[in-house]
Amino acid sequence: MFKSHKVSAIVTSAGKGLRFGSNKLLVTIDGMTVLEKTVRCFTAVPEIDEVVVTVSPENHDEYHDILVTRAGLDVRLVLGGAERHLSAKNGLDATSGDIVLVHDGVRPFATPDLIRRVLEAGVEHSAAMLGLPSTVQVKLVDDDEFITGSLDRAHSWLGQTPQVFRRELLEHAYSSAIRDDYQRVSDDADLVAEYTGTRVKIVRGHVDNIKITTPQDLSLAEMIAEARDHADA
Repeated sequence: MFKSHKVSAIVTSAGKGLRFGSNKLLVTIDGMTVLEKTVRCFTAVPEIDEVVVTVSPENHDEYHDILVTRAGLDVRLVLGGAERHLSAKNGLDATSGDIVLVHDGVRPFATPDLIRRVLEAGVEHSAAMLGLPSTVQVKLVDDDEFITGSLDRAHSWLGQTPQVFRRELLEHAYSSAIRDDYQRVSDDADLVAEYTGTRVKIVRGHVDNIKITTPQDLSLAEMIAEARDHADA
């Protein structure tokens, strides 16, 4: 519970990892798969009442073996869908919390402090997410890869997860996106803002809270894990 709210966490792990070239969730960092390392970020936070992991059908048995049989984690595995929001919707249907966190399965460095701070903002503002101010110039391009403009760096942030929402906002956003056959690449914050009109509060995240997308990201993840091990020693 968090401030009298039942809290559910959904870890989305049904992706295919096409840009990585293999199943990045099964890569080992510091003696633990990315999948287990990520899920443990949430099972270790007492304010979170339940954790649901969305998985693809072909990976269900292996992920169950890693998380439940061998690691003994108190989580439920739910089959995902073809798109991220479809997977998250399946995860949402399997939860009962009135506050819901949604997190990328390939972000294994979310700390309890980050989780609690975005939870706090989610409860206060109904919708919140982690992010960092952009340090690069982001260009807008058309379908032919010609520049059409630039984002104002002073108001550009790079999004992270967890993202936190009141349950009814996610339910409405997911149902509306499915009805509209939503196809754009986006996150849950975009869906909630677009379909409910709710402003999403952004909370400063951390540079270590990376998303492992490419093999180069894996090298950085190993460096982060090593640095944290030394800090804890």
